[in-house]
Amino acid sequence: MANSIKKVSTRDGGKAHLGNIEQAAISGVEQGLTQLKYRDVKVQTDTAAETLSAADAGKIIVIPNVGQDSVYSLPAPEVGLHLNVVGFGALAADGHDVSFHTGTLNTDYFHGAIAHHDSNQTSQTTSIVWADGDSNDKIKLDVPEAFDVHFMGKSSTSWYVWGWMMSATVVTIGD
Repeated sequence: MANSIKKVSTRDGGKAHLGNIEQAAISGVEQGLTQLKYRDVKVQTDTAAETLSAADAGKIIVIPNVGQDSVYSLPAPEVGLHLNVVGFGALAADGHDVSFHTGTLNTDYFHGAIAHHDSNQTSQTTSIVWADGDSNDKIKLDVPEAFDVHFMGKSSTSWYVWGWMMSATVVTIGD
């Protein structure tokens, strides 16, 4: 969109000519507005096992209130491939877990950390749970109340992981 604004109205009704700096600023705002886009959202199904897709990169992936313990497998990692997975469907923790596994167990791994916010009403603490990057290929969110977890391809065999989850039970990351 080319900036065609050369004059503006002043508060007293007069006209003022814009200089190059003002025209450049308006052009920058116009370009920014044409670039603005809300992220696409994909809602996963309530199922015991599902594979996430590389085609979902860049979308917000919503995990519904699951009716059973559910495992979501990641696609093969690619450098820069980003999956953002969120869950907030239950009105209260309902006894079901959500797990994430690498697509190829014992070959692909997680490297990073997830902040666990303890929702136990007596202590309400936060702890960090680490993924070692060389053997951890499973993440289990025990009875999650809400979570926002990011996976980004570090290499062809490793995912960076970061984010948070809230539950009375600490998240586990392991082999």
